[in-house]
Amino acid sequence: MSIEDFKSLLNQYLPAIVSSYQTSEANHDIQLYEGLLEIIQGETVYQGKGSVVFKWLPSPDIKFDFSTQASFPHRLNFDQTYLKFLETRAKVNILSLPTIFDENLEILGCLSEPVELNSNADLFSVNFHLTNFHNFRGTQISRSNSISSDRLILEAEGWRICIDNVENLEYIIKSLKLEGGYAITHVGKLERFDKKTFSSKEAEEILEVLHWFLSFCRGFRISPILLVGQNSRGKKVWEKWHSNQLISPWKGVNSWFIDSTALNTQSMNEFFAGFLTLWQTNTWNDSIRLAIHWYLESNAQAGAVQGSIILLQAAFELLAGTLLVEDKKKITQEEFDNTRKYPATEKLKYLLLECGISLDIPETLTDLLKAAEELKWNNGVQALTETRNALIHANPKKRKRLLNRSFYEKIDIVNLGLWYLELVLLNIFGYKGKYLSRVTRKKIEYENIQTVPWA
Repeated sequence: MSIEDFKSLLNQYLPAIVSSYQTSEANHDIQLYEGLLEIIQGETVYQGKGSVVFKWLPSPDIKFDFSTQASFPHRLNFDQTYLKFLETRAKVNILSLPTIFDENLEILGCLSEPVELNSNADLFSVNFHLTNFHNFRGTQISRSNSISSDRLILEAEGWRICIDNVENLEYIIKSLKLEGGYAITHVGKLERFDKKTFSSKEAEEILEVLHWFLSFCRGFRISPILLVGQNSRGKKVWEKWHSNQLISPWKGVNSWFIDSTALNTQSMNEFFAGFLTLWQTNTWNDSIRLAIHWYLESNAQAGAVQGSIILLQAAFELLAGTLLVEDKKKITQEEFDNTRKYPATEKLKYLLLECGISLDIPETLTDLLKAAEELKWNNGVQALTETRNALIHANPKKRKRLLNRSFYEKIDIVNLGLWYLELVLLNIFGYKGKYLSRVTRKKIEYENIQTVPWA
């Protein structure tokens, strides 16, 4: 193939999104600004120069260094200090001041509030960056000298969101697995179908939805950061930086999301559309946030195995009430609150059956199956709820009987509960594609890919 033919081939595909900020490896600092700075206290202004840097460790934070040749006080009112640069200013915390013995008048600090440039701009598109997300295979895009299946497209409610793997993603993920922490793994773009402009407030509202959606996909917290808005000519007209605490360091945890085979674009679009539709309702908005929060914490084993089991039950109780009482009105609130008629076991059983999920313990959970036979548990629901009850209720006989069981049985119970919760949420959001099952336990990853049971 000639160079001209190859260039012609590249032009047949949409180009990769250009990243405004990059990390070549895990925890690589990002310089956001370098140049003139001002520190402001009341009516007093100290001029100097320095830089503003996005630092990942020990947790994501935006820090600055400021130096000046002018006289500078060795004491500051830390509560009322601002940093001015790029025609904006932000409140800061001073971390280090020079002493009277220091020759260099250097100040170190961190921003205590977001920095937003030109908040009133009309936006045509917004680029954003993601950390620690999956290496997926999606729609094909072109780069300078290659074509790759690196794009995920989500469309709903008049919005289009494109998310691209960064070009050196495999190397970055190896670095993350070795070092832990954070790195930019994906760059995305938000725009309207109709090509109309939108406000920064509208952009941030849809990007908040994306935070919860992608966090559920990843199994820990993912959030769009380092936002850059463009006008219709592609010129940067808006930017927002913040030390976002809603992102997690790299974790070796599982989730339902498939990253080993090509994504089904239609299934993902329907899934995101269903997610966004429910998000916009009063019935589901709070429940989505809480259920995904409990899922993420349980998946991270917050409070170890025992904590995961308790958090899972909280999510099931919440979702059962929202789906069966508020949404579908299958039972009344009074009936739901009647613990004799609907104890935790019956609520979870009703929820799973309503979502088309089997109550049986999967045959691959061999340690749990042995325990179920010994303890006379009829199904996975009973195994999960009785273990949870032993953890939180003051019955020493039950507690001793269950808590002295093997660690592997408890791990099986956690995996069963997480599997239930993933399937319940996928059903509620209308997902009808394939998922990565955490209970099949095949050695080859693609053999663990299954179609959701209600599809």
